[in-house]
Amino acid sequence: MPRRPVTFYSDGTRLEGFILTPEGSRPDEPRPTVLINSGLFGLKEWVPARWWPKFLEAGFTCMAFDYRGFGTSDGERGRIFPDEEIRDVVNAVTFLSEQPEVVSGAIGTLGWGLGGGIVISAAARDARIAAVASVNGPGDVGRVTRDGVPYAAWLDLQDRLAADRVQRVLTGESRKIPFSEIAHPDGTFAQARTGQFRKDLSELGEQPTPEFTLESADAYYSFRPELEVAAISPRPVLFVHGTRNHYMPIDEARRMYALAGEPKTLVEIDGAEHLEWIDADSEYYHPNVDKVVRWFSEALRPAAARTP
Repeated sequence: MPRRPVTFYSDGTRLEGFILTPEGSRPDEPRPTVLINSGLFGLKEWVPARWWPKFLEAGFTCMAFDYRGFGTSDGERGRIFPDEEIRDVVNAVTFLSEQPEVVSGAIGTLGWGLGGGIVISAAARDARIAAVASVNGPGDVGRVTRDGVPYAAWLDLQDRLAADRVQRVLTGESRKIPFSEIAHPDGTFAQARTGQFRKDLSELGEQPTPEFTLESADAYYSFRPELEVAAISPRPVLFVHGTRNHYMPIDEARRMYALAGEPKTLVEIDGAEHLEWIDADSEYYHPNVDKVVRWFSEALRPAAARTP
């Protein structure tokens, strides 16, 4: 498969990614395109790489990139602000619109995990995104985190966040915490179901960002894409979620679906967890990835037909 390294800028920060095209396609042949976005600790070679083979087989152009501060992109390490990543996605769409492999009016976005929320907000804010799929995504990150830990641990975290807000104002500095405390502020990361996460990063030869600022945690927990999802209509939106997802509960997809306007689709993968089902060896992988690819084929067809 042809894979072209690309560089673009988001708020002045240099970001790196790939544009991929089907085998045998011409470099100047525009096709409907899907921008595949990673999750909280994602890399363009990680979860996006599990999706793009199927999209390429179906004739799509694909793009994946590292958010600012991650992978090979520039940006401050240990900083994660969903609003900044939303702008990264919007700026990636602008970049894609100028590429010869892309039908500029037929660009869809797919996001995994946190990226599932990022693409919802990006589509709500940018009408150029013709179709959007949130896979295992959150509607309210604070709710997900709070409900996953003992309430005493959540209250302790709120105290640390409040103290850090004062410190940032007085000193300009934010305390850093281990990456594991972002999703597991009660310190249970080692006991959580993280085997697939560790296996995947080991195979990539990568390590997660070791620490994040509490300012980042504050922004992360405040992220509520469910407040914006209704603005996507009348463009199509898809929610795909494992019913046994221990990291982003299935109720997140159900709430987002209830709040979204038509046309909308909810696919619940009975028995599937979080990262586990996107592994190519999983029984859930082929039927559900194929289902998402078919959805995009239908969703982007009218937009492609309208584009000169």
